[in-house]
Amino acid sequence: MNKSYIWTLPTRVFHWLFALLITLAFLTDEDNFLKYHAIIGYAILILLAFRIIWGFIGPKYSRFKDFPLGLKNVKEFLASLFTDGSRFSGHNPLASYVMIGLLAFAFLAIITGALTYGIQEGKGIFSYLNSSFFKEMELFEEIHEFFANFILFLIFLHLGGIFSDKLLHPKHETLKSIFNGYKKTEQNESVKLNIFQKIFAFLMLAIFIWFIYFNISTPTNVLNASVFKPQDYNVQNELFVNECASCHTLYPSQSFA
Repeated sequence: MNKSYIWTLPTRVFHWLFALLITLAFLTDEDNFLKYHAIIGYAILILLAFRIIWGFIGPKYSRFKDFPLGLKNVKEFLASLFTDGSRFSGHNPLASYVMIGLLAFAFLAIITGALTYGIQEGKGIFSYLNSSFFKEMELFEEIHEFFANFILFLIFLHLGGIFSDKLLHPKHETLKSIFNGYKKTEQNESVKLNIFQKIFAFLMLAIFIWFIYFNISTPTNVLNASVFKPQDYNVQNELFVNECASCHTLYPSQSFA
C-alpha cells in the first residue's frame, strides 16, 4: 500500500469551515440570533463560490469531472462495498452525489433564507420585498426550512459513509485523510497544487477572513440593515416624558395591536 496525498490543504480547510458554519447556522436559527444567522449564511456562500470554482480548476479528486458519477460506477462501488479493494481513491460514487447535493442545497437554503429575512423581517438585501403582499406569504420560509432539513439528512448520509468506510475499509484511512490529506492506495496517486491554484486558494481565504472582519467591525451593514427607522418615543412624546414619566411608563401604541 502507498500513502497518497489526496486532499490538499485548501480542500480540507473548505471542508472544516463548511462543517463549522453549517453547525453555527443551525445553532443561530432563533429570532434573537437572526442577524448572526444571516451573516453565517453569506459566509457559507463565499465558501460555496470557492468550492464550485475549485471543482473546475482544483487538483485531481477535487474536480467535478473526477467525481465517479453514473449508474455503472454506483453498481461497481456497491459490489465492492464488502471487499477489501476499491478503485475510488477520491470520492466514491455515493459520496460524490452527497457532495454535490450539499453544495446545491446549501446554496438554495441561503437564497431562500435571504428572501425570508427580507420579506418577514424587512432586513438584508431583499428588505425591499417587505410589503403587505409578500409578508403574508410564508412560502419562502417553509422552503428554506425544507432545504435546511434536507442538508441535515445529507450530513447524516455523509457521516454514515465515513464511518462505514472506517468499518469496512480501515486500511484506506479515509477518516484520517480528512485531517491530514493522506489515504492508503494501491499505487501512488498523490496530487499537488500548482502556483495558480495556490494563489486562488489564498485570495479566497483572504476574502473570507475580510468578510468576517467586516461584519464584526461593521455589524450594521447592507446584509442585515433594516428598512424600518428606529423610533425614539421619548423624543416624540416630550410632553408626556416631562409631565408623566416619573409615575408612568411610555409604551408605543403598536405594542397593544
